[in-house]
Amino acid sequence: MPKKNATTTKAPEKQAAPKKAKLPSIDVRIDSLVDYEGSKTKAFASANIGGAFAIHGLRIMDSEKGLFVSMPSRKDGENYREVFHPVSSEARDELNKKVLAAYEQKLTEEQSQEQDETETLSEEESQAPVTQTM
Repeated sequence: MPKKNATTTKAPEKQAAPKKAKLPSIDVRIDSLVDYEGSKTKAFASANIGGAFAIHGLRIMDSEKGLFVSMPSRKDGENYREVFHPVSSEARDELNKKVLAAYEQKLTEEQSQEQDETETLSEEESQAPVTQTM
C-alpha cells in the first residue's frame, strides 16, 4: 500500500521545438547595374517584403569568395552599421537568394538585349542598298 504523504515526480515534459516563423513573400527589383571597372559593387536593388515594407539600397557586391548581398548601412564614427537586417539566418538566406536570382535574371536580360541590338545593326547593314559608281 502506498504511503499517503509520498510524492510522485513526473518526468519533465518535452518542450516542443519552437516553430519556425513563416517567412513573408519577398519581391526584388534590380534598380541599376554598375559597370565601373574595378568596382566591387555590381548592382543596387530594392525589396518589397510581404507587401508591407520596402527596402532600398541593397548592394550586390563581388568579393574573393563570390557575390554577396550587402544590407543598407550608415557610417557611425569609424564603423558602418546596418540600417536594415534580417532577424534570422533563414530570413537572410531567403533575401540573399531572391536578390541574387533577380541579379542573374537582369544580367541575362541585359545580355539578350545587347545581342538583339547587335543582330539588328548587322541586319540593317546587310540590307543597305549597294551603289556602284564609276
